[in-house]
Order: sequence, then structure tokens, then C-alpha cells
Amino acid sequence: MGKIDDTMPDIGFLPALVLTIVFGIIFQFTGDWKMMLFAGAFGALFVRKIRKAFFVGFLGVGLAWSLLFVYLLMTAQAIVVANFFISLLGLDGLGALVIAISVLIGALLGGFGGMLGRALIELVDEFLPSESGGEQAPAPEPEPTEEETTSDA
Repeated sequence: MGKIDDTMPDIGFLPALVLTIVFGIIFQFTGDWKMMLFAGAFGALFVRKIRKAFFVGFLGVGLAWSLLFVYLLMTAQAIVVANFFISLLGLDGLGALVIAISVLIGALLGGFGGMLGRALIELVDEFLPSESGGEQAPAPEPEPTEEETTSDA
């Protein structure tokens, strides 16, 4: 078995973002908000840097939740429900704030899921052998300083 990064291709930012949006939408149907961590982690499989993994998860899940709320705003009375919940705090007419905070929380879950996924992939890859079959390259020898070269002569 090779490393995870050898198995999963680096497809770039935009395709990984689209995959994360798809995973986010699919996981929304489970009804469990914690699944957004996994949506971000699945997106992190296809990028190689932890910063990209965060942004793929953040934007992917944020856009997935935004699409869900746009759908709910058009087909259901989501703003009425959001206004009801914000009115419990004594703030009338700020239902859009509830939706914006929900999208932000989902996006942060996806971003942190992406970071966690990328970190776990890098941790596991350290312990897996490479497909090339070779061992890790030894650390490079430090170059001799000027004092060492003059004392040898």
C-alpha cells in the first residue's frame, strides 16, 4: 500500500472545491451538521497544502449551505422561521442575520474539517512506505564552514 498522496491525485483548487460542494450537499441530507467536517476532509484529499485545504473546505461547505438556504428561501418560508428565532432574542426583522451566521458556522466547520483532514493525511503518510519502494532520503550533510576548510589545509 502506498501513501495517500500517491493514491489520490492533486486535481487543483477548483475541482476540489466542486467536489466539496457536492459532498456538502449530500451530507446535508443526513441532517447532521457535524458531517460538514467530513465534507471538508474529503475535499482536502485532492489538494496538497493545508491552506488550500482550509479554503476548499470553507468555501465548499459555505457555498453548499448557501445553496440550501437559497432553495429554502424560494420554496419555503425560511425567512419567517429565521425571524421567529431571532425574535426570541428580542431582535425583530433580522432573520437574514440568522441565515448568515448559519452559513458562516457551516463554512468554518468545512474549513476546519479540511485542515484536520489534510493534517491527518500528512501524519499517516509519514508512516506509510512510498510506492517507489525507496527509503526516505538521508538528511543532507552540512556544508563545511570557512574555519573548517582553512584548518584542514
